[in-house]
Amino acid sequence: MSSGGTSALKKLVIVLLVFCFILDLVGFVIPYWYYTESTLLGYTVKAYGGLWTACSQVSFVVGCGDYVNSTLVDWFRAVRAFSALGFLLFLASLVVIIFHTCSKSDKKLLYLVAVCLAFVGAICAMISFAIYAGNATGNLSKYHAAFYITIVAFVLGIVTGILGILDALVLGGKVGSAS
Repeated sequence: MSSGGTSALKKLVIVLLVFCFILDLVGFVIPYWYYTESTLLGYTVKAYGGLWTACSQVSFVVGCGDYVNSTLVDWFRAVRAFSALGFLLFLASLVVIIFHTCSKSDKKLLYLVAVCLAFVGAICAMISFAIYAGNATGNLSKYHAAFYITIVAFVLGIVTGILGILDALVLGGKVGSAS
């Protein structure tokens, strides 16, 4: 039921949107889209990287560096762009839904805009990991935490969108239709 004008489902949608945003942002910034480990001359060599930084570690010595933009291939730039767009759309969705919830208006359109932004954010997250998975070879294809976090953000974004539409069109319509 509803408490204070906000349904329990809408509150769940807001919580899920917060998780979508945080997860997609973490997947965007941490250097763990891939991870590999090998042994060289008796030393353990680890290599890992994300969309912005690549690192290598030999024993306890770690070195990280940013990718040089001029050397990036187009598919990697596309992964960066869709990943950034995804978390920005999740943020926009969150801002719109919080604005809708805090405002006294009962406009479903604003709520549906927020839900649509969540769907589009999820699709951008999916495009980013799909492009990466379709093009990554060698060490880059040894997926790690940030890659999987982006997949979880996508799934949560789709679930959030479905719950939001359910709340706005199905449940929201019945609650507000009392005469």
